[in-house]
Amino acid sequence: MQSKTFLRLAINSNNIKQQYFILSILMLIGVLLRLPSLRLGVWRDESSTYFNALPTDLHEVINTVIYSELNPPGFYLIMHQWMQWFGAEDVIFKLPAFIFGILLIPATYALGSLIGVRTIGVIAAAVTTFAPEAIYYSQEARPYTLAALLCCFAVFLYCKAINNKKPKWYLLGFIICATTLLYVQYTGLILLASLAIITLYLKWRGAANIRLIEFVIAYVIIFLLFTPWLQVFWTHLHTGLPWQTKEPWLMRPKLLYGNFKYTLPLIIGQKVAAAITFLALIVQTSQFFSGSQQFVHQWNFRLKTYTLILNLSVLLTTIMMAALSYAGRYMFPFTPLAWVVYSSSVINLFQRIDDYWIGQFNRIGKQIVVILLVISIVFPNVKYAVSLGNTEKSGIKSLAADVHKKYHKKTIYLINPDYLSPTFGYYFADKSVNFYGVGRWNKPEIFSPQDHVKVWDNPTLISDIEQRIQNKIDNGYQKLVLVQEAGVRSDSGKMKYSLANEVLPRLQQNYSLLEKTDYPGTNEPITVYEFALIKNK
Repeated sequence: MQSKTFLRLAINSNNIKQQYFILSILMLIGVLLRLPSLRLGVWRDESSTYFNALPTDLHEVINTVIYSELNPPGFYLIMHQWMQWFGAEDVIFKLPAFIFGILLIPATYALGSLIGVRTIGVIAAAVTTFAPEAIYYSQEARPYTLAALLCCFAVFLYCKAINNKKPKWYLLGFIICATTLLYVQYTGLILLASLAIITLYLKWRGAANIRLIEFVIAYVIIFLLFTPWLQVFWTHLHTGLPWQTKEPWLMRPKLLYGNFKYTLPLIIGQKVAAAITFLALIVQTSQFFSGSQQFVHQWNFRLKTYTLILNLSVLLTTIMMAALSYAGRYMFPFTPLAWVVYSSSVINLFQRIDDYWIGQFNRIGKQIVVILLVISIVFPNVKYAVSLGNTEKSGIKSLAADVHKKYHKKTIYLINPDYLSPTFGYYFADKSVNFYGVGRWNKPEIFSPQDHVKVWDNPTLISDIEQRIQNKIDNGYQKLVLVQEAGVRSDSGKMKYSLANEVLPRLQQNYSLLEKTDYPGTNEPITVYEFALIKNK
C-alpha cells in the first residue's frame, strides 16, 4: 500500500512540498544503496589519485598531476585538501566522490523540472538514485561524479541564460561551472562544443532571446581562464591513452551504439532497450528540425527550447565521444543528462497513453508501464548495489593485512605488472617495505602515461630485472615476493604487457618457490609467490 502511494505521488502530483519530500527520500535511499560499496577498498586508479594528491605543497600536486595523469588538476587539489583535513583511510578517502554522487540526485531533479512538469524531475532523480553506474562511481575516488555534477550545473545555467532577457548572472554561473569542469576533466570540452553548436542552431531557428555576442564573450572568457593549462592539455592530448586501441572508423557506429547502451540505467535487457532508446532519441530530436525555421511560436518556447538543448546535448556528446573512440567510464559525466532525457520520454509515453487510450485500458496500460520500469530498473539495481560490497576491488588489501603478521625485513617485493604498484604503495604506506615494479624499478607507485610505452618496449626488460635482483642479493636480501596479477597478460594498445608473462618462469628457473597464495579481487585479483633468494642448482 505504501509503495502504491509513493508511485501515485511521483507520477501524478506537482505539489512542491510533496516533490521535495520524495526527493529527500530518494537521496536517503541513494545514500543507503551506496554505503555498501564504500567497503570495496581501492584499486590502481584510485591509488593514483592518492599519490597525485599526497604532496604537501600545492605546486607539487600540480606537477605530479602533469607527470602522472591525463586529467587536469582540479579534483586532485580537492583531494589534497581533503586528505590534509581527514586523512586517507580508504572509506574516508572515497567520501568526496560519494558526496558528489549523492548531489547528482537533486541535480538531475533540477534539470528534469526545468524541461517540464516537476514529475520529470522526480523520475530523473529516481533513475539517478538506482542507476548502477551512478552507484559504482559514487565510491570511486576519481573525478567522474564531480565532472557529472558540473555537467548538470553547466547545462542548467546555460538553459537559464538562453531563456532570460538579462542573462548576466546565469552566464557568470555558466562560466564558473564550465571552467571548473575543464579543470576537472577534459571531456568537458565535448560538452562545451555541443552547447556552442546548439547556440548557433537556436539562433538560426529564430530564438529571439539569444544575444549571440554574450555567449561568444562567455566562451572567450572560458578559453582565457583555461589558457594557463593549454600547454599541459596539448601534452596530455598528444600522449593519448597508450593502453587503449583506437577503433577503426568503420567500427565507430558500433562504438556509438555502445555509448548509448552505457547511458541506460539498466542491468537487464540492455541491447533491446539501447536500440529502442537510440531510435526514440533520434525521432524526438527530429521534431525540432522540421517545419518552419521560426519554432519559437510553436508550443511553449521555454519548454521546447530546454528539451531541445537536453536532447541535442546527449546526442552530440555521445556522437563526439564515439568519433574520438572514447567509451565506458569516459561517458559517465554525460549520463545524468541522458537520464533526464529518458525520464522525459517516460512522461511523453504516459501522455500518449492518455491521448489514444481511454478508460480501464488506459489505467491498466499505465500500471503495466510502471511495473515494467520497477522490475527492469529498481530490483536488479538494488541487488547490484548490495552485491558490490561482497568482494574487494584489489587482492592487495588482504595481502597487506597478511604481511603485517609475517613481515620479513630482508625481503624484496616485486610488482608485476607495475601498474599494480599504486595500489601496493597505498596499502603499504605505513609499512617499511622495499617494493619495485617490473619495468619501473624506482618509485613505481607514481604512474606516468607519458613514458610508460618506452618502459614496456625495452627488449632487455627481463634481464634488467634479473640483474637488479642479483644486486639485492649481494646486499644481503634473502627473500623475494612476487605480487603478480592473476591470469595471462596480453598487449594493450601500445603497451607490451605480454612481457610480464616471462617474469614468473624466469624466477622459478632461478630460485626456490616457498609459497603461493591467491588473493581475489574484482578489479585486481593477484597471486603472490614467495621465493628464497638462493640460486637453484
